[in-house]
Amino acid sequence: MLILSLKCPDMREAMRLWWDGLRYRQENDNFVYMDEYIFHTQGIAFASRAIAANIKEVNPETAYICGLLHDYGKKYNEKKIGHFHGLVGYQELMSMGWERPARTCLSHTFPGKNIDVDDYPSYPKADILEAREILKNWEYDVYDRIVQFTDRLFEGLSMIPFEKRAQAIGQRYKLPQDLVQKLINTGMGLKAELDDLCHKDVYEILGLK
Repeated sequence: MLILSLKCPDMREAMRLWWDGLRYRQENDNFVYMDEYIFHTQGIAFASRAIAANIKEVNPETAYICGLLHDYGKKYNEKKIGHFHGLVGYQELMSMGWERPARTCLSHTFPGKNIDVDDYPSYPKADILEAREILKNWEYDVYDRIVQFTDRLFEGLSMIPFEKRAQAIGQRYKLPQDLVQKLINTGMGLKAELDDLCHKDVYEILGLK
């Protein structure tokens, strides 16, 4: 699979960015979901590193950093600012020159680039259209795929198979069952792709089987 050479912070800088984002959200928004956010981002970072360690020529530390910073845009309350966190994170990290994690901020929500705006009812339509315009010129690489998959495994303070998380998302946002099934099918496609790259069931790697 494609591996793009993009500028990425080292672990120390990535941790600084992560902590700065947490502090900013807490100081400006009384972030009540702090524990869940920490578990989610760290969990995806660890899961991404574990998968990357099984794929030839992929840097596990880079995968960890991409996972850790994929929700960087959530340093802001997206309901208050009226913008999609993936686009905000992408724009902010790009302004710092960190292309690798910036890319993951945007790509993790959209495993398919043929984006149907109606599939993302909780985000501003203008932001989804802008994201689609950016993504149409991209070819996803292995780091995109790893975080797209691992992001679908975390619900609250648990790591669970993506099939169960899709159902939880459907209940939380009152999504129609056909959209929930679309989420499940997407997860199955990502898993099959990573199983093939790892030559192993990624659920076994992550202790989910």
